[in-house]
Amino acid sequence: MSAARFRETWRDAARAIDRRPGEGWRDQLFHHGFRVFVVVAIAVAVPLLFRSHTLPETVDVQEGAVATEDVIAAFEFAVPKRPDQLAREREDAERVVLQVYILDVAAADTALANVGRFFEQADSVFGSTPESTDRQAARDFLRSNGLTVTDAQLDYLADPVRRASLRSSIETAFRTLLPDGVAALLDSGGQSGYVSVRGETDRIVSRDSITTLNRFHEDALVYAPQDVSVDGFQVYSTLLIRFRKPTLLPDDLATRTAREQARAAVDTVSDVILEGERIVTAHERVGGRDLHRLGAYNAELVSRGLAGSTSRRLADAGSILYTGILIALLAAVILMFRPAIYRDVRAYLIVMGLVALVMVSASLIQQAGYPSELIPIALLALLVGALYDGLIAFVAVAVVAAVVGGQIVLLGEAVFALAAVSVPFKMIAAGGAGALGIRRVRRRSHSWVLIALICGAYFMAGVAIVLLRSLPVREILQALFWGGVSATLCTVLAVAALIPALEKLTGVSTDQTLLELSDLNAPLLRELSREAPGTYAHSINVANLAEAACLGIGANPLLVRAGVYYHDIGKMANPQFFVENQPRGRNPHDRLPPRRSAAIIRDHVKEGLRLASEHRLPRVIHDFIREHHGTTMISFFLDKARETEPDLDLDPSDFAYPGPKPQSRETAVVMLADAIESATRVLQDPTPDKIRATIDHLVNARIAENQLDQCPLTLRDLEIAKAEFARVLIGMYHRRIEYPSGIQAVAKPPVVADEEDGPGAGATPA
Repeated sequence: MSAARFRETWRDAARAIDRRPGEGWRDQLFHHGFRVFVVVAIAVAVPLLFRSHTLPETVDVQEGAVATEDVIAAFEFAVPKRPDQLAREREDAERVVLQVYILDVAAADTALANVGRFFEQADSVFGSTPESTDRQAARDFLRSNGLTVTDAQLDYLADPVRRASLRSSIETAFRTLLPDGVAALLDSGGQSGYVSVRGETDRIVSRDSITTLNRFHEDALVYAPQDVSVDGFQVYSTLLIRFRKPTLLPDDLATRTAREQARAAVDTVSDVILEGERIVTAHERVGGRDLHRLGAYNAELVSRGLAGSTSRRLADAGSILYTGILIALLAAVILMFRPAIYRDVRAYLIVMGLVALVMVSASLIQQAGYPSELIPIALLALLVGALYDGLIAFVAVAVVAAVVGGQIVLLGEAVFALAAVSVPFKMIAAGGAGALGIRRVRRRSHSWVLIALICGAYFMAGVAIVLLRSLPVREILQALFWGGVSATLCTVLAVAALIPALEKLTGVSTDQTLLELSDLNAPLLRELSREAPGTYAHSINVANLAEAACLGIGANPLLVRAGVYYHDIGKMANPQFFVENQPRGRNPHDRLPPRRSAAIIRDHVKEGLRLASEHRLPRVIHDFIREHHGTTMISFFLDKARETEPDLDLDPSDFAYPGPKPQSRETAVVMLADAIESATRVLQDPTPDKIRATIDHLVNARIAENQLDQCPLTLRDLEIAKAEFARVLIGMYHRRIEYPSGIQAVAKPPVVADEEDGPGAGATPA
């Protein structure tokens, strides 16, 4: 197999890991094999986490205990430094190593050559006079060089005298500043305030004295032409950015080599025990240093084969098999009942990573002798339950509890006989409460409800254990106290920090986030109500329609309400061009060509995405903005263009929304609700039959336009949604009672064109 073919095979394999596998055996192997590998990795790591740290049977002592006999070294051996101590010393050694940079003077010559080549080509493109310049050719030339200019800036460049002045200024700045050394950015690693620069002569300079590209740009501005205009200054600044090159380049290999040498030079041995030397003295307390020396002695005994390790290997094998079966069951449940989580490698790794994290915490807490209530099982339940599913969270909790309980049994220590029953029971109770309760808490300010729920679970579990084992009542109080500490820490950490962070990482929006987005006092929605009150009211009405439909078909009503509130925020850029924001009788589209009007209408999607990014709205809200019109045509202006400009060859894509088509049930429902609300709002006599006929017409039109091809809506879903639309709209437009003749009736507003066919276009009285 060739190298190219080998790389292509591995690229295909990598892609198969994070997508629905095809029919080929290779895709299936890599897709499922990676997930099996994660299961095996966790299963193999668990015995290392819970491995008993007791010494050989003949040297069974613990820190703080009184040794019953002397422990004498049977041979000479080295005592390694503690991992944390060795890591600190290596980090200290690494910090004193200076970052290495190379001064590349040739880069300055290259930058100057590029500037000269650019201006020579510019002279031939622009011509000798501004009047002789082919503006389109000039724009194409600038665009090929990665430059975009305004008309005024193009006029400035078209002047040969100004162009020559620009060239001279840029070349002067480059010749003056670049040879001294300009770095793209400075490595923040280490604590030294100096760096090593290698050039014709090596030197050590202060880090603060190095010129970065940003500082270079500021220094170079003083070389701008004296009589330069604002547009010319902008062109000068843009050309500086385009052609500048860093001349001070970090030598990562040299720096890394020096740091590795410094780390390797740190001695890993803290002490050497001679043969016959006393390690522990009888009738004295065993301190931390003694225990560390005993640990090194025990390890040396095992490595020399002086202490039997067969039973340890068998226990490890049993632990791997035990843990592997349980983790595999979790993976199988995810595959069978939540395949979307299984297919998404990021989601799968997050669930499995959280499971592994809780196991690590459990091992550390067990080794330190802290209460089992401090095992952060509630953190696993809250995170998985909030991000994905309460059922998967509960299964994950049960699996971790079974693994931890089993590992305590496998340790074979009698002191843990009771813990082997009580620990997993408390973990399942508390974790189950968190997994099932997180979906009921819709606001982060209600976190105390979760804390109380988890505390109650710990309390009830403690009561059950006390009654079951006839233990002292203080065990209940201990479970309640430590359970409260654990519940508070886990809930605060999950709700305040980890859930928002994981939302950003995964793109999943939890109910709490959606509720916060649905708050009509949110800054962006308040701005929408001020800038485009008609659009704001339209969004509220569409949200009511879409929410009712989603409740009927089993979609996410909270998600759809949040999405609808923001789906038309792009209209704030030009609110007066949309019919719902126009005062009666005024229509700015009457003064614009149809193509321009269509562009303004279409751009509310682009503007909405810009505002969503600017305000850091979740990715799922972006989907509603870009998909609520799909790729439908702005037919009103297309027809108007064909009427007013019959000789022009019109491109239909200029009159179509950019899309994509709806990809989810929620965005598809919003597309339908948006069109239906706009159409029914202008009905003269909105009787139930007319409303139903309008709904049928618009839904059938979207089906005929293939706008619903890429979403999972079924025909049954559509029928339910249409019924819900009709129910809500009939309630909104129910016939009013006739008031006495003496009461003045409010005049009816004029009938306007359907917003979907051309918002704000041709608004005329009926």
